[in-house]
Amino acid sequence: MWTSRSLERGVNHEVLSNFMKVCGKEECHGFSGSLYPETLLWMDGMTQTKKQKLPDLKYMRRHSVRKKDQCAALVVGHYCHDQITLHGGETVYSLGGSVSYITNVFEALGIGSRVASKVGPDFLYCSQITHPPEVIEDQKTTEFFADFTQGEERILKAGSICAPIDSMDIPEMDYELGLAVGIACEILPETLQHMVDVARYVVVDVQALIRTIDPETGLVGLRNLDETPFIDMLEDIHFLKAARNEALYIDIEKVRQKTCLIVTEGKNGSRIYSNDREFRIPAFPAIEVDPTGAGDSFLAGFSAGLYQGLPIEQAVLMGNYFGGLAVAQVGIPHFTASQLESMDETRNGVRIEQFPYYSRTALCSN
Repeated sequence: MWTSRSLERGVNHEVLSNFMKVCGKEECHGFSGSLYPETLLWMDGMTQTKKQKLPDLKYMRRHSVRKKDQCAALVVGHYCHDQITLHGGETVYSLGGSVSYITNVFEALGIGSRVASKVGPDFLYCSQITHPPEVIEDQKTTEFFADFTQGEERILKAGSICAPIDSMDIPEMDYELGLAVGIACEILPETLQHMVDVARYVVVDVQALIRTIDPETGLVGLRNLDETPFIDMLEDIHFLKAARNEALYIDIEKVRQKTCLIVTEGKNGSRIYSNDREFRIPAFPAIEVDPTGAGDSFLAGFSAGLYQGLPIEQAVLMGNYFGGLAVAQVGIPHFTASQLESMDETRNGVRIEQFPYYSRTALCSN
């Protein structure tokens, strides 16, 4: 129950009510938690910075009215066929795509979601998913070949690529969270803009914005974020996630003034860069078997933490937890009941470092 003390600390009425809206019971099932004042103050500050207009609510309540046209999360990105050559030389074939890993975490936590994704009639894994994609008869399913035998960094190639996702492909309803998690340049600027319009808070994986695919070799590369049409949209999104190698293509000091940037650093954990704060969030010990999907599972855990009302740094810690679980398995991970039950206990007591803005730490430091 919110108290007068929470209000004295400056919690914005609109922000609280907006975050407290939950998904419609008939469309999806999920839950909402009570938001920490620190989370609301942070989001309120971001809102004031971006000058977003929120509904003028006359009163504040813990839960908003449930509506059939509301859902907890929208996940936009392609399913794909993955061929993975592991460090030892073994080749495995599995369902891939960020959307696969993210909805897997959401389902484990009981968070309802809707998916906008496209595949061809050759899609092999219909029996393994609960959120069916749109099947495009004259297209082939996106496919990737990941080779981990050549060193620390994988060599990633794309084969066939399915048609891009248009704004009209997004299910019409309101969402608390919108996750833009493209893997093969399938999210267009107008699609991301539509996500901004239908989702209250938008979380973006930077690979959806900066990936390139060589038309001759299929090699996957990266370009500077400043060179993309998405650079002018940063103020419209709330969280931008980047892997350590992807962060090299981002002007961190410029981006953090427009949105909250989260950089994942593998065994070194993650960093949060906002306009006035920086946090270092430690990783959890894990025996790495297959790093594929670690960043996606992180993003799902982080987003789930936001939806539950955790402070930003605790949501990132939750993301680290699921990222650690993901690398210990090949393909889409399975979470045991004991892993989910011990999640909060495992996170308790973890030391989170906070740095003042003027003591910025280089990405390569430990």
